[in-house]
Amino acid sequence: MNKFMKFLLILLIPFCLFADDRDYATVAQDIKKELQKVIAEYKAGDVKQAVKDTQNAYFGHFEYIESGIRINISSKKSFAMEKQFGNIRKAIKAGKDVAEIQAMVDNLNAEIQEVLPIIESGHKLVGEYSDTANVSDLNTSNFAPQWRQVFDNIQQNFSDAISLYAEGKKDEAKNKINSDAKFINYRNSKLEEAIRKDIKDGQGIDASIQRKMGEAVSGINNAITQDDFKNKLNEISKILHDAIAALPAGSESIAAVKLEDEAQEAAVDFSPVVKNINDKMAAVLELYKKKDAEQAMSDAQDIYFDEFEASGMENKVGAIDVGLKTNIEGTFSAIVASMKAEKSEAEVKAAMDKLASQLNEALELTSSSSSPWSLFIWSLTIILREGFEALIIVAAVVAYLVKTGNQAKMGKVVYSSVFIAIVLSFVMAWIMNIIFGEAAGQKRELVEGITMLVAVGLLFYVGFWLLSNAGAKKWSSYIQGQVDLALSNNSVATLWWTVFLAVFREGAETVLFYQALIFDAKNPAGYSMIAGGFVLGVIILLIVYFLFKIFAIKIPIKPFFLFTSAIIFYMSIVFTGKGIMELVEGKIFIPTTIEGLKFPEWASSWLGLNPYYESLIPQIALVALLILGIIYMKSKPNKS
Repeated sequence: MNKFMKFLLILLIPFCLFADDRDYATVAQDIKKELQKVIAEYKAGDVKQAVKDTQNAYFGHFEYIESGIRINISSKKSFAMEKQFGNIRKAIKAGKDVAEIQAMVDNLNAEIQEVLPIIESGHKLVGEYSDTANVSDLNTSNFAPQWRQVFDNIQQNFSDAISLYAEGKKDEAKNKINSDAKFINYRNSKLEEAIRKDIKDGQGIDASIQRKMGEAVSGINNAITQDDFKNKLNEISKILHDAIAALPAGSESIAAVKLEDEAQEAAVDFSPVVKNINDKMAAVLELYKKKDAEQAMSDAQDIYFDEFEASGMENKVGAIDVGLKTNIEGTFSAIVASMKAEKSEAEVKAAMDKLASQLNEALELTSSSSSPWSLFIWSLTIILREGFEALIIVAAVVAYLVKTGNQAKMGKVVYSSVFIAIVLSFVMAWIMNIIFGEAAGQKRELVEGITMLVAVGLLFYVGFWLLSNAGAKKWSSYIQGQVDLALSNNSVATLWWTVFLAVFREGAETVLFYQALIFDAKNPAGYSMIAGGFVLGVIILLIVYFLFKIFAIKIPIKPFFLFTSAIIFYMSIVFTGKGIMELVEGKIFIPTTIEGLKFPEWASSWLGLNPYYESLIPQIALVALLILGIIYMKSKPNKS
């Protein structure tokens, strides 16, 4: 039986080898037809379909000839032509004149016709059946900038070697591998040292990389076919890629590589990530159609972690537009919830289409080059956005201590909790990146969810504590100078944990957002602008903090406590909704949709409202508890 199976496999090999051996001229015509259809759709006012078919022209057709352009001409030319598809898509979404878009299409078609003779007469990619053949699909977005550049340099060396070998220039091809790839870019960059020291079985992996480079050179001497030579180099690329992906953060500190100006300005390309998400969601829909809802729901949740989070796209989007990031997360949850509720295939598909639209918006957002000034604005926005939420609670506690004459406890209650929370935020971010590895996203959601829900309990307690004493006569004696009346130990502990959780909740996520910005900066100018935005943001937060502290003293005690408790109750209700959804994203449970109930997208960010029983019922219970508490306090006589 085994011999028979081997015989069948041997018979199938020729079909596999040539299954994707398409003609470049035919592909060029397919692109032209697809873009003609795009123009017709745009003229008819179907913008959404025109955008979708522009993407189809790229992913469905241009990707095939893109490899030929990269190998036979240059990576720069390939990238420039690829970018034109994005420009056409942007112009359509922006509502540009038909003539302008037609000119862009004509220019792209003309460039494709120009490169056709070169790529048709040069090295043509076949044998795409191999796992190592599609090196263009390898995702390097999570690589440290230094290692990404080393990897790209080696890929360019290999592409040059393939072209030289096809032209019969064997000695130059060997030199590209031995001198350029092996010595200049692999060894001299210190990548070899990092692999040997910083990953499991690094010495064996390094030996395998160098041995296979030697085999590729021997292959030139033995006049192997061009396809075998290409596959040998692609196999090295795959091993090298996996090795760099396994390197821990900080390993790039030994890298002896100067980042090129062009690499410094290039934005991370998340289009392969978006394509993978859409492709995998299509597979999820097929599972759902086959009535395998449980597996479909599990796979949909995995896509969130394996693609959106693991690629770094979530942090990059969150660093620029946290609202969009929140909406994308919500749509992932909505897809899973719709399958749990046994919605129709059309409704599940509609949720997936919404996700695809949001991802395209995120792609537009992240595809532009990160100029130093944009990095500055994003850096400033992150610290203000994440810091202000924590600042409200910290300032309320500080103002309370000042108004009650307990400034002496400021260090014990506030400063120590803030300091420890900031330190642990860095530790938590490091743990998520290093220790948990691929499960980091899920673990992070769980930590955030649990932290928020614990904070809800403390916030609710502190809110009632302030509210119950808002009209108490004894507070007047504090203001009149009875500073000796100290807080009880229980009160000190409660306030300490309230401040700690407020800062810690925002801290770890803030660190991860800044990490995404730093990876995107790639040069001293970018790093400086990120630092500048952060410092300015901290200064603004400090000014707001001191203003709040100063004016809080001047506000009458009863309005101050009423206002502060109202803010704290509001945040506890928001934290309840968001904390529950963090647990959903952490795969603790799948939410149950409330039929017919819909909230605007802003309601999730500002109010923590989502149309699910699991999140809305606890929020309603919290509001009911608040109302009952207020009624109870009103019924009691005023304290003396």
